Amino acid sequence: MEHGFLKTQKDASAVLFFRELPRLSKRNYKKNFAKFLLDVTADGLLDTEARELLADLKQRICKTGHLQPLCMELSKGAMDPSSKEHKEYLGKLCEQVTSQMKELIKDPGWSLLKQEIFHHAVLSEEKCSVFKGRDSILGKICIDMWESSNVCHVPFLVHGPSGVGKTSLLCKLAQEMRGVVDHRGVVVLRLLGTSPLSSDLDSVLRGVCLQVCGALGLQFPYPHISNMHEELVRFFHSMLEDVSKQGDTLLLILDSLDQLLEANKPHQLDWIPKVIPPNVQIVLSISDDCVEKCKSLVSAELNFFSVEPLTDDQGKDIIDAYMSAAGRKLTSEQLGTVLNSFQQSRSPLHLKLLLDTAKQWPSYTSMSNVRLGSSAQEVMTQFVETLEENHGKKLVSHALCFILLSRNGLSEAELQDVLSLDNDVLAEMYKYWLPPSHTLLRFPLLHWSRLQHDLRAHLMERWEGGVILLAITFLKQFAELVRKRYLSRDMKAGMHNILAEYFSGQWSQGQLRPILLPSLSTLLNADRKVPPQPLRFTGEVANIRKLNELPYHLAHAGKWEELRQSVLGSLDWLCCKTLRCGVSCVIQDLSLCTDLTDCPEIQMLKETFLLLKPSLDFNPSLLVTEIFSRLQCLADLYPSMIGQLCSQCMDWFGSCTDPVLVPKSSFFQAPGGPLKSTLTGFTRGDIKDLLKILEELLVAGSEEGLIIVWSLNHLQTLHNLFGHTGRFLTLMDKTNHCLSTGLDGTLRKWCLISGQQIFCITDAVSVQTHTPTHVHMIEERKIIITNPRCDRTLCVFLVTLTSMQKVLDLHHDASVLCAVSSSEGSEIITIDLVALFKVWSVTTGALLDWIGVMDSAVASLAVHQRTIISASVIANQLKVWQLDYNTKHRSKTFIPAYCPLVALSKDGDTVFYVKEGDETEIFTWSCSEGLRSDSMDVSSEVCCMELAQQKRLLFCGLRTGTILIYPLDLAPETLCLPPPENLPTVRSMAISPREDRMAVAYEDAVCIFEITSRDSFPCVDGPLERYSLYLLHSPISTMALLYDSRLLYGTFGGEVVIYDFKSATAAELDHHGAAITCITMSNWDAQALIGSQDCVQKLWNLSPVLLNHTMEYKVRGCRLP
Repeated sequence: MEHGFLKTQKDASAVLFFRELPRLSKRNYKKNFAKFLLDVTADGLLDTEARELLADLKQRICKTGHLQPLCMELSKGAMDPSSKEHKEYLGKLCEQVTSQMKELIKDPGWSLLKQEIFHHAVLSEEKCSVFKGRDSILGKICIDMWESSNVCHVPFLVHGPSGVGKTSLLCKLAQEMRGVVDHRGVVVLRLLGTSPLSSDLDSVLRGVCLQVCGALGLQFPYPHISNMHEELVRFFHSMLEDVSKQGDTLLLILDSLDQLLEANKPHQLDWIPKVIPPNVQIVLSISDDCVEKCKSLVSAELNFFSVEPLTDDQGKDIIDAYMSAAGRKLTSEQLGTVLNSFQQSRSPLHLKLLLDTAKQWPSYTSMSNVRLGSSAQEVMTQFVETLEENHGKKLVSHALCFILLSRNGLSEAELQDVLSLDNDVLAEMYKYWLPPSHTLLRFPLLHWSRLQHDLRAHLMERWEGGVILLAITFLKQFAELVRKRYLSRDMKAGMHNILAEYFSGQWSQGQLRPILLPSLSTLLNADRKVPPQPLRFTGEVANIRKLNELPYHLAHAGKWEELRQSVLGSLDWLCCKTLRCGVSCVIQDLSLCTDLTDCPEIQMLKETFLLLKPSLDFNPSLLVTEIFSRLQCLADLYPSMIGQLCSQCMDWFGSCTDPVLVPKSSFFQAPGGPLKSTLTGFTRGDIKDLLKILEELLVAGSEEGLIIVWSLNHLQTLHNLFGHTGRFLTLMDKTNHCLSTGLDGTLRKWCLISGQQIFCITDAVSVQTHTPTHVHMIEERKIIITNPRCDRTLCVFLVTLTSMQKVLDLHHDASVLCAVSSSEGSEIITIDLVALFKVWSVTTGALLDWIGVMDSAVASLAVHQRTIISASVIANQLKVWQLDYNTKHRSKTFIPAYCPLVALSKDGDTVFYVKEGDETEIFTWSCSEGLRSDSMDVSSEVCCMELAQQKRLLFCGLRTGTILIYPLDLAPETLCLPPPENLPTVRSMAISPREDRMAVAYEDAVCIFEITSRDSFPCVDGPLERYSLYLLHSPISTMALLYDSRLLYGTFGGEVVIYDFKSATAAELDHHGAAITCITMSNWDAQALIGSQDCVQKLWNLSPVLLNHTMEYKVRGCRLP
């Protein structure tokens, strides 16, 4: 209490409750002693001194303000819930407990961050406890940091061989600097790889940003920023700038940076800024094996600090400090033996291992029989051999391997359960005697306690999801020793199999596991008493340990069928892991599986999650819709897993109680198809320019002034180039540099290797915008591509020294937006207004391939080998397409983008549409068949379309005033409703809910027609009624005909009017700021949803007429079916 609760009362992490004992009569003392645990003296009397001390302690606790004592008279020495006073007492107690607990758990995110900070602080204190020497390098680092504190600079890098003491050095640096920085400064230390939150790049950045923002009062990152890598990196960089601008001091120390590196992925260091602002210092450490990867990160040679081996004097100082802290002292003979062994390596790690052994020697231990290793590896080998002699080889090897093979470590309870499932370990335990029970068989806890005590220097604790896990220390040498000594291929697979069986719950809930013990001649079936492993403990609490560990062990155990059926092929599993762990964790599992096996279905699922990740980062609830819409077309090709997932998606749609969008077809790009990836990073759309540099880098700039550099090999962000304050205009290539201009009038030169700005010239360019011309040149073939006269035709010219000759005309169905050539110059890639990629042969002009983009208008294209990168006018993402793909995975013929008119059947299976720029032909698209060949030609431009669902009639209003009626069940029959005498244009049409009437809006009037049938053939009579529009300020844009002969319509001027044909009265409901684009009715015409181009939708009650809701959107315009 003194050193815990009372000492930390300002930031209490404990809850304490107590009640006062009731006033007891003397004759009740003795019979209540045991019940109330009163302190008594040896002769059985009340201990008054103890009671006084207890009363004083309670009073001090009450002064903290955390709680007040509760007192209640008992009834016959017990609580009686039926008593009014006792009931009130229990209610107050429950209320106090609930409020105190809620106060502690109100923000679990901060609790995890506090655990992370505390974890690194404890490790740092342990490292500094016996730290000696290194004054020279510490002084150099401190001086260089002080000299660069007021200017921009590069990070500091500490490097050296493994085990040389880099971690201890940085821990000491953090300790010293905490005493130097003022109250407006903060020192952040992360020993990477020692905890789950320090083993993943995004987790490290998230934790650092939260700690710095909380300490210095900065704005915290929003949730969507924390969940997206590119946004998180950008926030980290801007946070460092904010710290500098505030005049605060920040020292960020990241030890063992190589823990975050993966093979052949040096780009993962690019999240570290190349230029550090004033008042901010970043100190990194890395092993000599990886130091070359940091050359581009730290450009100044003076910022490299090499950690040298220890000297003899430093070694002696460390020995004295270590043994003093342990309360031991070595004899001169023992000291000489340790020093002789240490001098062979001069490694701090080697010396620590020697001292761990030496502190256990009694003073009378003779050195003649002691053999110390000449290196850290030899000492660790001797240590493991001693463990095997004392505890048994099977137990030592299997316990260490289980911990090493786990993904993030095992809790003590999990390790004991796993050892209870390991028949080899149990056979060693019960080699000479029988287990205490033949029906229940568990690993003896005492054996693990003894082994854990001896292993304490090589095990560490880490937190994951509120659970303390045991893991091998971050010393690579010890983990490598365990791996080489014990983990043969067969043993590794067998141990992964046991771990997979444990986390799947195979032997829980009374399932008997057979074992053959040496002391028995028959097979023993015994319950191992391991806990069940449900996917969710409750509806909201997921089994995080199972989600993280099970797929990892199933894959390494080679249990592919179980993995495909119960994990990767389970929609429930994928939803649970995506929502609880994030899309990135699912992708990590799938990447692990594709690295270990060649399974097309797992590869397809991995590519699916890569494609849907940008969407789920913003809205995880779209998971099932995204999966189904991308995989539906592949269900027949891959029935065992993909087909099973699609079937589960349909079941989920049917059982979902909330409104949900159910895809009728695979309208999203399928995995294995032309779409490879999506590049994110911009916050706004209108990406102005794309530029490919040196065949490896992609540079893009947007209207917000941001320029981003990606690696084309890894498709990940390398640099965010900030500088332009106005809209970005254009990029110009210059070897490994680029020039950029913007509406702020500046011309900037950037180094794309380091991400640094080389120079900036203000007022260098005109800020007038310009419309780009579609001109592209293939220098290798001396060909120019342009569209000089017709925007639907792309002309290809052959250029010579004296002339230019047109050789090809590439005709398109819509206006050409962009055109580029392939890397080798043999193909031309174009994109038109209907969002259709087309690949043409330069030699013959033949159309080689087409790809449906299904995206907003493309503004720019770039080509890298067989890869195309497209940028959109509106979307803030780049799409990466591949020209070489499996054509079976290409989506069916799709509905073109920007169709001006669309009519949808009630079952959603059939769509009728008119293409942009070709309004004289009506196309039909089916979800099951794709584009049908039977299009309908009309004599004039189609202005509007309506579909009578029950009567299966398609009405088309023409610019000439004629209305064509297509009976869909009587094709190719066509009916014609002639125009009025003055030939006005048909502006809009609406069909009544009963489909017995139709309203037609012309330029000057609205006419009502009757829809009937004669001899089973449809017929339209009328007009029955007419409503003059002469007084309107603008023409009708859309309308709806109600059951009760009322007409609800909107105009291009934004008016919303309801007209009653019975009373011949009109009333204006509303006036929007822009044209009304759509009116859709609810069942029985009770409500109407009205949308307009001013990004506003309004929901109206029609009986009585009353505005219900108003909704505003950030996107422009809306169109409702």
